Parts: sequence; structure tokens; C-alpha cells
Amino acid sequence: MAAAALGGLRPGEVAPPAVQPPCASDEGAGRIGAGRVIARPYVIPGGGSNPIGALGYVGCGLEIMQQAYELGLNVDAVFHGTGSAGTQAGLVAAFEGAQSGIPVEGISVRAPEAPQVANVLKLANEAAALLGLSTRIEAPAVRVDDRHVGAGYGQPTPGMIEAVTLLARKEGILLDPVYSGKGMAGLIAQVREGRYRPGQSIVFVHTGGSAALFGYRSVF
Repeated sequence: MAAAALGGLRPGEVAPPAVQPPCASDEGAGRIGAGRVIARPYVIPGGGSNPIGALGYVGCGLEIMQQAYELGLNVDAVFHGTGSAGTQAGLVAAFEGAQSGIPVEGISVRAPEAPQVANVLKLANEAAALLGLSTRIEAPAVRVDDRHVGAGYGQPTPGMIEAVTLLARKEGILLDPVYSGKGMAGLIAQVREGRYRPGQSIVFVHTGGSAALFGYRSVF
């Protein structure tokens, strides 16, 4: 109905500079695929992780702060699984922009700590700039725990299996094996290590994806 055409890239192929986002005008015209011309292309990065995409989790961060205020709850940390960086970048931008003091604990599902911190930091500052915030986010605001990646992205770990099974049996909550499963494994590990104590308030952001469990039947 909208006369829109979808173009794809082969695995490992990088879009030409002409079609890298943002492409909001005719000057962004380029070619994708077998010579097809896209007049006004918009390239969606992996995970939707660009400054505009990160705004979704800026909204999530604002909602967390609003609900915590209404409940009279002091949030000591927010945990989640961090991959393409957009989720963590949005949360960090929200909490830092509001000067909330709430730390975001990103449990990496694929990248080592240093490059993940760099990716999140860059994207968080870009999202903050898009919102017109004067806040400059610094590296200490980006926490990444890369001990739960295991053999790689989407590869099961004992901690993930334990976390998914525990939440299903104790709370009736289905985590996914790629993101939230490893995110919860990281939360459990840090509690066991004494980084967080009984009585503290921790928010876990469940990013969905539990349908992926059907692809891991041999594990569960």
C-alpha cells in the first residue's frame, strides 16, 4: 500500500555509505541488492541500535523512575542483557540525564567489556544529544559484566540454564536463552558475590524473546 521496497544485505556485508542511517532525504539515495535503486532508504541496524532506536529505552528508564517514585521505592540497580547496545544506552541516557544515581548493570551476551562499554557510551551520548540534553555521559556510568557470554552469542551457559529454569519454576516467568537468561544469570551471580544485599531493590528488565526457548529444546 505504501509502495515501499525492502532490501537486504548478505551476512557480513556492509551497506554503502550512501545508505547508512540517517537517510531522511533524497541525498541519502543509494543501491541495495541487485542494482535496485532505493530513493529514500532507511537502514535499520542490528537490534535497532541507533540514536533513534535507543530512545525507546530512554522511555523505559523514565517509566522506571516514575513508577519507583509513585511506589516510594529506592532503586539500587537495573539489570539487563546487553548486546547491540541500544537498550543499555537508552537506560543510561535516561538515568544520567535525570541525575538519578541509578546504576545500569549490563550483562554482556556477546562482546568483551571494553568494546561493549565503548559502544554503549557512544550511543548513549548520541541519544542524549538527540534529546537536547546538556549531560555528557562518561565511561564510569557504563557498567558491563562480560563473564556470562560463554562460548559466544546465543550459546548456552550453565548460569543461563540455571537462571531460566529457576525463574520458570519459582516465578512462572519465561526468560529467553540469548538475552534475559544471561542477564538474570549475571544478576544472580552478583548477588551471590555480595555486590547486592538482601533488602536492596533491584529492577530486572525482561526484554522478551522467550519464544526462542523452542530452539533450545535439547538444553531444557
